[in-house]
Amino acid sequence: MTTTDDALTADFDPFDETTLRDPHGTYARLRAARPIARGARWGGFWALTGHAEVSAAGTAPHTFSSESGVVIPINPLAGRRLPMHFDPPEHTTYRRMLNPAFHPDRVTALDPAVRAVADRLLAPLLDRGAGEMVAEYASPLASHALAAFLGMPDGFGTRLEEQSVRFERAQDAGDAAAVEAANTELYGQAREVLAARRDEPAGVVGALLAGGLDDDEVLGAVRQIFIAGHIAVAAGLGSAIGHLAGDPALQDRLRAEPDLVPAAVEELLRLHTPNQGFARTATRDVEIAGCPVRAGEQVALVYTAANRDPAVFPDPDRFEFGRPARHLAFGHGVHKCVGMALARLELRTGLTALLDATTGFAPAGEPEPLRWPVHGPATLPIRLAAGR
Repeated sequence: MTTTDDALTADFDPFDETTLRDPHGTYARLRAARPIARGARWGGFWALTGHAEVSAAGTAPHTFSSESGVVIPINPLAGRRLPMHFDPPEHTTYRRMLNPAFHPDRVTALDPAVRAVADRLLAPLLDRGAGEMVAEYASPLASHALAAFLGMPDGFGTRLEEQSVRFERAQDAGDAAAVEAANTELYGQAREVLAARRDEPAGVVGALLAGGLDDDEVLGAVRQIFIAGHIAVAAGLGSAIGHLAGDPALQDRLRAEPDLVPAAVEELLRLHTPNQGFARTATRDVEIAGCPVRAGEQVALVYTAANRDPAVFPDPDRFEFGRPARHLAFGHGVHKCVGMALARLELRTGLTALLDATTGFAPAGEPEPLRWPVHGPATLPIRLAAGR
């Protein structure tokens, strides 16, 4: 960070206990003052909390660049992996290679496989009438869905779950040695995908190789898909389950009208957006909402806050069908999530399976929250009443 101005007073700490327990309250307070806040951790950074400001930064990649890292704090072990750590025109080239592999038609074909995983994971929870719905359901569902998407066997998904969780916990704890050990294992699994799917033209590996990338570049992309496709989906599905657990009337309506599940997923993504701290680095001096942001400073695009901006979403803390599709849960602009069709499928299928298998489910204890840069439950104890 380049800012040394003592007049810049920090007004945001993502690890403050109040913020951890109620980030939406903190963001509402900050946004009401001005839609850009100052954080002191990690050398200092800016946090955008307004929908307009986050949207504008997301559509200006040459002013707000991804090339120096896309999370706050920067992970010094991350390196640069395509397409996330590149700006146009390189980013455009890589996304064109990847887009066909993530096409909604190809993703939709995975629904039976994802539903089978969901039903299998739910069976022991239904038998005992309770479960920890992140560790026992949302998190493994995300890993096994990724394995199916990549064309890998079920055992691969089990190992991917173990290493993804290990990596994420080590990163949260700031344990560099454990991060590197888990990262090495994840790269080993990426090599398995490369070896197994090298000749599949419709898949991620084949598409990237056909585009002229070398093996190391493909490995980096696959390794990035492992974590990007795990943590946000696990958090988003966990949040959705937690919301429904506290709203039995909405549960009943979705059971009676299952065609509403896709719309419910969109509103739940708006209310409980998993990505808090996606980062950009300013490439030039710029002013945002009256605040001077200097070249080289990090700026967090706080999608979790932007999606409850009352200027765009009236009564923003309330679940409401039929809102305009303006949420930013998958980002905005050129870096909008390439895997959003897969994530939506996992949330729809994961919720539908749970609703179909139960007559009701309710909280069984206080959930523990994940910490910045992810929003959602780290643990989610739930009581389940088995259905038909």
